[in-house]
Amino acid sequence: MGLRAAALVADLQLPGVLGLDGGAAPENATAEIRRLRPSAVIIVDAADMGEAPGTIQLIDLASARGASFGTHGLPLSVLAGYLQSELACSVLLIGIQPASVEFGEKMSEAAAAAAEELAAALAACLG
Repeated sequence: MGLRAAALVADLQLPGVLGLDGGAAPENATAEIRRLRPSAVIIVDAADMGEAPGTIQLIDLASARGASFGTHGLPLSVLAGYLQSELACSVLLIGIQPASVEFGEKMSEAAAAAAEELAAALAACLG
């Protein structure tokens, strides 16, 4: 999910905006993020929120432990807290409900459409 969103954002070529794929270990991208010194970071990932497939939700970082985010080694709430404290930047966590949370499943049409909808919304807000 994050890969698709990162690619869609990168394709927009918005000034000052970088789409970065964190993959299964987004904490490995912290060196690149630190180098860029952003004022804001938006993390997008598949999240089992118990909603209809393709649902997009802004997730409160304090309650991020309540949503099941992928198979990351480091919880995204911990990564977000690290980025906030180390870089003094704001961090938003956006979840997209997948149709299936089984490992290795392809992205559903609903989730893919949601990623495109989110990229369009980010373009409107950041462009």
